[in-house]
Amino acid sequence: MHSFTWIDALVVVAYLVAIAALGIYQSVRVRSSGDYFAGGRKFSKWLMMMHALGTGTHADDPVGVVGAAYQRGLSGIWYTYVYLFCTPFYWIIAPFFRRSRYLTTADFFEARFGEGMGLLYAVWAVLIFSVNTGTLLKGTGTLVEAITQGVVPQWIAIVGMTAVFVAYGMAGGLVATVVTESVQGLLIVVMSLLLVPFGLMAVGGFTGLHRVVEASRFSLRAPQEVTLAFIIVGSLQMLIGIVSHPHIMEVCSTGKTEFEGRVGFTYGNFAKRFCALGWALTGVILYGMAMSGRIPAGDASRLAQHRELAFGTAIVRLLPTGFTGLMFAAILAAQMAALSAFMVAGSALITRNLYRRYLKPSASEQEILKLARWAGLIIVGLGVGFAFAVPGVADALVIFWDMAALTGLFMWGGVLWRRANPAGAWASFAVMLAVWMWVGDLGNILASNAHLTLPYLGAFHGKEGLVMRVASYLPVGVVTLVAVSLLTKPHDQKALNDFYTLLRTPVGREAELEKAGVKVVYAGASEPHPWETKHPRLVNVGGFLVALAFSLFILGLLYVLAWAGA
Repeated sequence: MHSFTWIDALVVVAYLVAIAALGIYQSVRVRSSGDYFAGGRKFSKWLMMMHALGTGTHADDPVGVVGAAYQRGLSGIWYTYVYLFCTPFYWIIAPFFRRSRYLTTADFFEARFGEGMGLLYAVWAVLIFSVNTGTLLKGTGTLVEAITQGVVPQWIAIVGMTAVFVAYGMAGGLVATVVTESVQGLLIVVMSLLLVPFGLMAVGGFTGLHRVVEASRFSLRAPQEVTLAFIIVGSLQMLIGIVSHPHIMEVCSTGKTEFEGRVGFTYGNFAKRFCALGWALTGVILYGMAMSGRIPAGDASRLAQHRELAFGTAIVRLLPTGFTGLMFAAILAAQMAALSAFMVAGSALITRNLYRRYLKPSASEQEILKLARWAGLIIVGLGVGFAFAVPGVADALVIFWDMAALTGLFMWGGVLWRRANPAGAWASFAVMLAVWMWVGDLGNILASNAHLTLPYLGAFHGKEGLVMRVASYLPVGVVTLVAVSLLTKPHDQKALNDFYTLLRTPVGREAELEKAGVKVVYAGASEPHPWETKHPRLVNVGGFLVALAFSLFILGLLYVLAWAGA
């Protein structure tokens, strides 16, 4: 083990300065709010992949997975692999976001369910972004505590990192975010896997690992917490909720064509799935080191009480001087990439869907652009507050999963079922929200602090209550959406026709939309992809099956790694 040295600190500072300069330089390419929010919809497949990887990979991912794997075994990987079998559906989902020509997901809700639902989602999405931001900051603070052994206080790391991503995010918007992610994405992948060879050398390879770690910890499910029910329910919850993550609109819809969105969203996230293999193995390796006495008893005791310190401990224990700084820089890279994207997407919601829509409809393009550079600070401020309130990274993750599912349900309903109407969407959201709050964390707070003993109040709170909590609110949400939609007046037919015409019209055929009188929020680049126009069914079905094969391959690779050397 070595301490966090001045060489490591120099590597981190040099990296942050370089990334900030690269991002700020991109401000010369931003001339309109469309450039700021969507990059002109001109990004290549590579940039879209790196954008999906950078936006979707945060320090809370390895912190949560390594910690869970340290305590539960390889099954801890499901804190991110709940998305594994959701990923092939990204191939199908991405074109709909691109064809919608919207700038925010709130635009979708307003077009499909009316002005009121657009307002509801804009406010809800700001809260989701705040939870996301707080989760990332929580992960950063936890890592700083473990890596520097307290030499660098948490507040310095958080303030320093925030200053960098706010600087280039405010200056260059999505262009700066995506360009910096093209550099940071590769670093994230390499550094996610780097701990494994160092760790295997420390425990005597896979064979040595199996000698000191009991066989049950190599199972892909655990008897507690990460159970088979957790895996199934979590995977379903991710499929429902992924479409309403407020940043997915720009992750899917900012490529030159629909195909860029498909490739970027799907395979950028597959790169993250490979990174997770390294995180889970690192957790098990660190546990093996503890069992074989390679970690002092005091540190092992601390990890037993605070498992989310495991990732930072592994970095300090396994990496040589310089590499620790580079790993720390990679972690900050992941954080800044995601935080910058959240800030830009959040500023779009605040400026377009709240400020221009309700406060000043006459706001000029330059006024919106100017406000957008500052509006994202609201997300950052709320996120800091959440970071101090939430007890741990895993707890923050499941809160985010729930919040996304509450609106994702009727977003799916709005696309797949024409009869779904605003009354059904409102009723579904209200009922699910009430049940979620009653049986979940808020109910637990009321039961604990107010000493209430009402039925099921707070009964399914936290990460341990995920399965029963989802089983409580999701079915009643489906029934409510269907029943109320059927019993109330259908939605305006002109609005429905315009909405579905957008989703059916491929990129490059905007003239047809203009001829039909369908409003386009922001087209950006309008280049058709020949495969999309000439072989749409082959691209849809074939691409989905290839992505499904990738998912099965990754799961098989995890199984092989689990029993290698046994």
